[in-house]
Amino acid sequence: MAEGNFRITQFALGDDEVDYGLYNKNHPSGSAYYDLEILQTPVLEAFTKTNANINYGLVSFNGNLNLLYLPTAKVAGSPTIAFGASGASQQFLTSSLFYVSTTPATDTALTTALTTQYFWGPSNKAPMVFIETGISSSSENPPRTKDLTNRTTYIIGNDLMDSNFDVSVDTRFVNGVAGPGVNAATWEGRADNTLNMALSPGPFTTPSTNRIGIDNYKTAIISGVPNRVAADDLDTWKKLSTINGPPAAVTALSISPSPDLRNSAAKYSLYGKVAQDLFGDGNTYDYIDTIVYVVGKTTGVSVQIPFRIVRKRV
Repeated sequence: MAEGNFRITQFALGDDEVDYGLYNKNHPSGSAYYDLEILQTPVLEAFTKTNANINYGLVSFNGNLNLLYLPTAKVAGSPTIAFGASGASQQFLTSSLFYVSTTPATDTALTTALTTQYFWGPSNKAPMVFIETGISSSSENPPRTKDLTNRTTYIIGNDLMDSNFDVSVDTRFVNGVAGPGVNAATWEGRADNTLNMALSPGPFTTPSTNRIGIDNYKTAIISGVPNRVAADDLDTWKKLSTINGPPAAVTALSISPSPDLRNSAAKYSLYGKVAQDLFGDGNTYDYIDTIVYVVGKTTGVSVQIPFRIVRKRV
């Protein structure tokens, strides 16, 4: 800076401190005053401390001011949406949580208590948590089409396709993240009801950089697969997608628990619960609940996924 060479090359904006409840469409002075209180919000500087960072960053879509619809991200955790993917099975929620086992003995117990589609474990590595992105609304507008023209118009044409996702995990409890494998490139459901949902688990990678600004969290990158599930006359597609409009991408993930959660109760005592009767199956379990954050690297769509890391007590 002293040499006069300091240049700002990147900056970010956020609306964390903006209270949108101040928008007053009934202002007596007319529409020009509806957002007056919001526009008078002072501009604050975000610092590098976690509790003063930008949590809700604004995104730019290459200056496109004519976007009528933006994508969302949804987790497919209910058996009512059954993908039937080859290579990887779809993991389902249990009481609003995704279960992760830490030991083979826990795998055996959870297979009886939950069945294999409801947890990931050292001897049950096929289940993955599936996430879809696309345009979804209560009115199904714009609709999903048989020829996927609306996907081309609203997703591809507006560069709203996420090819990669940031996955941020608490590294006190998680030491690996797996996404779709390299060859997982087909996700199609056609109007003639032929399905081709090939998605296999990729290798686990170690999260490195903290991209989310939360203490103890680090981020790994996983890939997305183009979602080409088309509409059909029998509405079969509605059993294959959580998105009711033009689809964008689909991805899937698994997390690997930290090795010290296999044999030691220390972290469970400090951050979770110990010796809990979770299922009435005659076993007791230690567990820790943690949140995984998934963010699309192109659009910024995000979803928070609750996991329960569990160990059967001997």
